[in-house]
Amino acid sequence: MVFRPPMEHLKFPGERGMRAPQPPERPWIPLARPSTTKPSCLMTVMCYNVLCDKYATRQMYGYCPTWALAWEYRKKAILAEIRHYTADIISLQEVETDQFYKFFLPELKRDGYDGIFSPKSRAKTMAESERKYVDGCAIFYRTAKFTLISEHLVEFNQLAMANSEGSDDMLNRVMPKDNIGLAALLRTKEAAWENRK
Repeated sequence: MVFRPPMEHLKFPGERGMRAPQPPERPWIPLARPSTTKPSCLMTVMCYNVLCDKYATRQMYGYCPTWALAWEYRKKAILAEIRHYTADIISLQEVETDQFYKFFLPELKRDGYDGIFSPKSRAKTMAESERKYVDGCAIFYRTAKFTLISEHLVEFNQLAMANSEGSDDMLNRVMPKDNIGLAALLRTKEAAWENRK
């Protein structure tokens, strides 16, 4: 059974004594059972879309109260959930550049993680003052279990151009977007293995 993190400290902004309702439970999905006879490297992975601030609008989420869309409220709830599950690898989407460097990285380093980040492709064409609001992907890993070997950025519009083979439909679908993927090659450390003789 999975328990929710305590949310008593998360109050509605501007409202005295009101508590935020608990989100529904999210069960873990086990992909395999560990061997009791062979060494095994157990790991947990969490994938989360944090919904960057510029997308958390009343126009997009009219059913959601304004206080719940505010980044100052949401970042505490997101961090509480991440800390509750203590996953070994955390993959986050829609993280603003500033949010990564000024919030997630320092907070999660305190908990024994390190991380990598890449903003969406359009950040390359922007001034520094605008680039900090561009969202992207982040991967965090527990430094007691893993060492980062390399990271790889996938820019889908670049792949589409290189592999379109004259398909206007594919180019028209992919080119207006600047979606990316981020991959990390991690090496497991000795401490990550169980049942090792």
